[in-house]
Amino acid sequence: MQVSFVDVDGIRTRYIHEGSGDDTLLLIHGYGISADAWARVIDPLAVHYTVVAPDILGHGFTDFKDPGAVGAPLFMARHLVKFMDLVGIKRCAIAGSSLGGVLAPLIYFERPDQVTHLILDGIHTPVTDAGTLGADTVRASMANGSKAMSNATWRSCIDRMANICHDPAKSPTDIALIQVTIYAQDDRLSSYLAIGESIIDHADDDATRIRPENIKVPTLFICGRDDVRVPSDVVISNHERIVGSEVNIFDDCGHLPEIEHPQKFIDTVSAFLSK
Repeated sequence: MQVSFVDVDGIRTRYIHEGSGDDTLLLIHGYGISADAWARVIDPLAVHYTVVAPDILGHGFTDFKDPGAVGAPLFMARHLVKFMDLVGIKRCAIAGSSLGGVLAPLIYFERPDQVTHLILDGIHTPVTDAGTLGADTVRASMANGSKAMSNATWRSCIDRMANICHDPAKSPTDIALIQVTIYAQDDRLSSYLAIGESIIDHADDDATRIRPENIKVPTLFICGRDDVRVPSDVVISNHERIVGSEVNIFDDCGHLPEIEHPQKFIDTVSAFLSK
């Protein structure tokens, strides 16, 4: 894996990348974490793909900018679209985890001709009736994340991820160490809370509402059967609202399939993209 930075409209943006395959896979992480969440899968996937994993707005080592009236989801998606342009991504499959699974369809709606596949990991929002993240889900995430950020120690970061893993022992100690460094930055907690409140404030905005019938590319849902954030029965019962979509439920898995079961994640994604 390699790390680079690029300026996206004045927003210094960090991204991890590896591989030189003809096909590109863009990995978008979740709320309050960073691109390092993909660390266990980037190199293996890069054997066949060019893999690019940016830190989203106000996360990791990417700068924060107030989303303003646009609202965080759409502003963050447009930041990633501009990032794609700057790093030369013309067409790609997108895998989004948690909040990244909300941003991925929004990117697709912004640039439908550039997205070949969607992989929605640990998220059911695109197929709910509302089509947006619910306030309760966001506030639960904020409570878990802000607790770790307010007392950023290696232990608190391990515990934060353990709270959303099926097996707490699978909470990644190496990624937690990176999180301590990230959370030590002065603006990470305030950015995190501002993004969360903006998501809640703009939940009813039509521009951020995801209508599954408008998704016309091959789509795969991956979720853990024991996910405390995303009930697997909701995903199972609703995925058919995206025509031809597929679902893979990981047993003994919580909210982070790419961390808890990296090899199964790699195999599942590779099989889907190779069809």
